[in-house]
Amino acid sequence: MPQRWRLLLRPDDDTRASRIAPAQLHGLACTLLEGGGADHHGQTKPFSITPLVQAPHLPGHALLTLGWLDDTTMPPLRNLPGERIRLGGQFFTIEDIHAEGAPYATLLALPPTQRVTMDFRSVTHFTRKGRWIPLPDPELLYTGLARRWNAYADTPLPSPVVTELRETVLLAAHDVKSAPVDIGQGHRIGFLGTATFTLPRNAGPDVARAFTALSQFAELAGTGAQTTHGLGWTAISVPQPHARKTDGETARRSRNRPPRQEPSEVDSRAGQTRRSQPRKQIL
Repeated sequence: MPQRWRLLLRPDDDTRASRIAPAQLHGLACTLLEGGGADHHGQTKPFSITPLVQAPHLPGHALLTLGWLDDTTMPPLRNLPGERIRLGGQFFTIEDIHAEGAPYATLLALPPTQRVTMDFRSVTHFTRKGRWIPLPDPELLYTGLARRWNAYADTPLPSPVVTELRETVLLAAHDVKSAPVDIGQGHRIGFLGTATFTLPRNAGPDVARAFTALSQFAELAGTGAQTTHGLGWTAISVPQPHARKTDGETARRSRNRPPRQEPSEVDSRAGQTRRSQPRKQIL
């Protein structure tokens, strides 16, 4: 079953600065998920990893999230609490692991939607014919998600459905900015921010189900290229149907809604963070 693990990490020395490079994230993920003898340069890998971020409710600690896509195997991560790991020049102790997941069939059974907003929280880019594309291209995004889904799922998406989705999904709105990243083999230009994708009203039910399932899958698999290096970290929001509210009810709900907290990316150590810039809500 596809899984996502959130590792709570305590640094050995929270005063030592050390930048966590994408290649170092990739090496750690290979070691934890595939074993020490894994080929770190393999073209296809059934996992993703996020950058290191500050633990929101435990100062001095950090969080690292791993995604596992293969429906036939399960890495032995549950015995990791208490183990010591290295990221760059920093050592951490794994204090806790929180696991969550859902079968591919469950994702396909979700109520279909025709509108999804994605928040690209680490640098994201796509590749086509040897060139990188620093834009939230809907065709490249959902084609890549479908390819990874079909590589590891026990319920693959039919080719006609993927083709129709690729040809009809639309980029409805975006608020992104370009951002560089060094992946260890040269620099890339990607983007950060939010984008909203939609389907036309006449999209068939199978296409809407695939659109919904793949959008949810993006949180586990990441989007774009180098998701095994911490790139393409993606969170999604799906509008929920609700009863029409009166103006008074809407005002009360707005007053009581807690402010949105942006993730803080750890650039050097668990105690030093860089707050993401506020982003426009696109719904």
